[in-house]
Amino acid sequence: MSALIVAVLLLAVPSVDEVVVYPDRAQVTRVGEVSCAAKVKTLFTGITPAAAADSFRARVTQGQVLGLRTEQQVRAEEFGPALKDAQDKLKALDAQREGLLQDLARADNQARLAQELANVSSTLMSRELVSGASDARAWAQSVEAPTKALLAANNLRVDTATKLRTVDAQRDVWLRKIAQLQQWSRRSEWQAEVLVNCPAGKTARVELTYMVGGAQWSPAYEARADEAGGKVELSTWATVQQVTGEDWKSARITLSTAVPAQNATPPEVQKLLVHSVEQKPEKKVLVRRDEEVSHAGVSASNASGNTALPARAQGLSVQLQVPERGTVVGDGTPVRLFVAKTPLKATFSFRSVPRLQPYVFRVADLSNQAPFPFLAGPLDAYRATGFVSRYHLERVAEGALFTLSFGAEDSVRIKRVVVEELKRDVGLFNGKKRFNYAYRFELAHYGKSPVEVEVAEGLPVSELDDVTVAVNAKTTAGYQIDSQDGIARWKVALKPGDKRNVDVAFQVDVPNSYDTGND
Repeated sequence: MSALIVAVLLLAVPSVDEVVVYPDRAQVTRVGEVSCAAKVKTLFTGITPAAAADSFRARVTQGQVLGLRTEQQVRAEEFGPALKDAQDKLKALDAQREGLLQDLARADNQARLAQELANVSSTLMSRELVSGASDARAWAQSVEAPTKALLAANNLRVDTATKLRTVDAQRDVWLRKIAQLQQWSRRSEWQAEVLVNCPAGKTARVELTYMVGGAQWSPAYEARADEAGGKVELSTWATVQQVTGEDWKSARITLSTAVPAQNATPPEVQKLLVHSVEQKPEKKVLVRRDEEVSHAGVSASNASGNTALPARAQGLSVQLQVPERGTVVGDGTPVRLFVAKTPLKATFSFRSVPRLQPYVFRVADLSNQAPFPFLAGPLDAYRATGFVSRYHLERVAEGALFTLSFGAEDSVRIKRVVVEELKRDVGLFNGKKRFNYAYRFELAHYGKSPVEVEVAEGLPVSELDDVTVAVNAKTTAGYQIDSQDGIARWKVALKPGDKRNVDVAFQVDVPNSYDTGND
């Protein structure tokens, strides 16, 4: 018979010990310790109703789990005493308020009687004046008595109104408290019982895990430039918030880049059909595609670094362990947690794309040598002088090259001037149109140290055999051009006080058969 007895031997109240936070939910682990026996039960209470019913799992460090039972319960019993106490206080305030209302009515009656007495006294004094009989002492008494009564009534009214306002304010507080307690008492919560079998005389750790919605995290970064040391210190932070209703107090927080809601099964290959649709021949129209403004281009890098942050790979996702335990309350208040600090070797330079923005920027080329990818998020950039700017960092894979900007350099100025934008007919019998373009970049250096500025300008890249683009001889020598994207780059050395010009000129030849519009 003793083998059938179920013991409830709990050494520590089960609490939230670890949380794995995903971008759209969280996995919560509660832990309790029990003194082992043939059958021992661990009770987990106060679990948020946001927990998914089919996500409860249990394990024990020694022995085995014999059973797991979960049920939802209304929290009326838990909040019953507090609700009754609040209702009793409200009842006492209601009685006090009723007494004050009676005092206020009595003050109004006293004031009315005093006013009527003053009116009677005034009438009597008028009659005595007409009859010629007067008694100054009697007149003084007839005026003084109603005045004192009216003053006492007014004082009572003011004092009572002040007390009434105080009572009303207290009533509002308790009415809100009662409404809140009533709302909470109607809420349900999960309760879980875990039955385990472990060796007698031992202490076992019982873990209960479950998934909850209403939780999320997002990354944020701080980049601090060390130009003298040729490195950037990149700190990763995480903003965690959750509205599950239960607090994660001093819990181990793990951040996962996986999204459980995404389909994890491979797609099926579908049949592809090729067909044709007869169309009338159309006239060729020459069009152009303008470049998009981009503030963080990728360039060559000589970066390296390491970090002691534990990161567990999960296929395309990773888990990041927050170094310190943290507390995240369940009311949606965002909490910022430090994740890691990664030193990265950097190559600093000055760059400008005056067609898009007439500024020279100080940038750093790096590669991600952290054991985890940098997810997309806001980044605060700092230099030795302090905060520079905030901008958005796109996702950077492990080992990938990326560029960080540390703001515009005021000591170097650049201006883009339009020299020529002209169209004319050329070729045998004017069979083509030629578009001539010429621009000048005016650079000036007002700093104290020599610098080298990389100036970039995008030239058109033709995708048509009969449309050609050629660089004009007027273009300043020393540039490098990428045949794939058509971006020409000059590296301009400037000494303090220098002013230099960089010219770029090119032409586009287009057959007359193309409709070029008004370009």
